[in-house]
Amino acid sequence: MGSPDAAPGQSPTPPRNAASPSDPPEAPRDKRLIASAILGVCWIAFPPLAGFYILFDLQNLAAFLQRDLHWGFWGYVAVFAVTAGLGILPTYSQAFLGGWVFGMQWGLTGAILGFTGGAAIGYLFAQSITGDSVDRWIDRHPKGRVIRDALARGSHLRTFGIVTLLRLPPSSPFAMTNYALGATRVPFWLAMIATPIGMLPRTAVVCFLAASAAGTGAQNIKEVFQQQPMWVTIAGILSAVLVVVVIGQVANHALAKFAPAEKGGSAGTGSDASREDRA
Repeated sequence: MGSPDAAPGQSPTPPRNAASPSDPPEAPRDKRLIASAILGVCWIAFPPLAGFYILFDLQNLAAFLQRDLHWGFWGYVAVFAVTAGLGILPTYSQAFLGGWVFGMQWGLTGAILGFTGGAAIGYLFAQSITGDSVDRWIDRHPKGRVIRDALARGSHLRTFGIVTLLRLPPSSPFAMTNYALGATRVPFWLAMIATPIGMLPRTAVVCFLAASAAGTGAQNIKEVFQQQPMWVTIAGILSAVLVVVVIGQVANHALAKFAPAEKGGSAGTGSDASREDRA
């Protein structure tokens, strides 16, 4: 029955809790954003843990690859690309394996090919999972938008410089950097050019250490420490740490110089946008 207050000839008043046909539908949960978050957590946690497997089983892996150095080299590159790209194994342990098995020159060459292919796989995989969900989430957070715009919305030269510097520090996680580049839609070709340039110094250090260790005739990491005098081992580790720290500091200082310029540029862009909105 209609409302008793309704006048004759008028339709009854709908209940207050009834949904009006003109009301917008409830926004569905963004499943892509949830999948993006899960992927990010996995790519942060899994590679560092899985990397210990290569160092632990170094002797058997090296023996397998050395059965046929030609096919072993290309198999190493392919596995490096897939496992690094999918966030299964980290680049540092795979680069160490390359230097140990193939020496400095070919180990470094294989590692560069491997992580460049891995960067392409990781970028495309992250972009296929995240879609535009991360971009839309960033758009709702002003600080994140400033960082995203500095990384992916500036000039090609500036974006190239930032991506190179992001790849440079040894502490920069490979899989998560792929995730960030793909999710924020940095131009693919820029990411592929900047990646090998940025990662070359730290990868060269790892390959050099591995090739030097294998040159002692040791079959595994344990034998390296047993065969070398303690002072030689300590000096080598300290030298490597020093190089790593210097590379990281150079990258961090250079990135800090980019930030103020981009922040000011973003502010200016925001002011221009506000003026256009008011016009």
